[in-house]
Amino acid sequence: MAGQVMPQRPAQEVIRMSAVYRADARSHIRIRIGTGMVLLLWAGLVAAQTVLPDVDVRAPKWETRHGGYLISGNFEVDPKMSAVIYPAEAFQKDDIVSVRLTQMKDDEYFVLQECISVDCTQANILRVWNAYGALGVTAHKDDRVWIPHEGKFFMWMQRFPMSGFRSGPFTGYEPLSPPLVLNPTGTAEQFRACDVKAAQERGPVKVLSSTHNDSSFVLRFEGGTSILIQRMHAAE
Repeated sequence: MAGQVMPQRPAQEVIRMSAVYRADARSHIRIRIGTGMVLLLWAGLVAAQTVLPDVDVRAPKWETRHGGYLISGNFEVDPKMSAVIYPAEAFQKDDIVSVRLTQMKDDEYFVLQECISVDCTQANILRVWNAYGALGVTAHKDDRVWIPHEGKFFMWMQRFPMSGFRSGPFTGYEPLSPPLVLNPTGTAEQFRACDVKAAQERGPVKVLSSTHNDSSFVLRFEGGTSILIQRMHAAE
């Protein structure tokens, strides 16, 4: 009713209600602060998990960065010809191929070759290694080959057994040949001790197993020889 004076609450009740209100407010603030802290901690954990020091999460599989180079072991063994190894992605100009040999026999030769005709009926040999290193190379690091241009490159191993001859393996080769053919050069005595044509007809040595070991591709051939291959390129 107009002009009616509302009854006033006792002072003690007002104080009690104010105390309850303040308690509820403090509780609400604590809840909001607690929730905020949880969210901040969760965001911090997510950030800590996605930004890790010295880890390049963009690097593809079998690839690492070291010393200014991208180092990759992304090679494959041809499923139809178990003796031929090739890069999973074509070599590019200025790529570096690193080859390390283990327990290689005196009559074995590991070959890096490229097709030089469209149908790959002719090929060029870039490097040949035997148990004593790269043939015809005097460079300090003869285990590395610079790729001069993009192309179709592949690797394989040839064996040239010699009978009754102790002067060592062949020391040279003809650079141009059909694919998967290595024509060695050497002395007449070496050729008398080795049936080169028969060895070529037997073809390349088969790969028994291949594994990816971090940024390396590790091969094991018939006879026990192991070879570790890496592809390197200057990081941009």
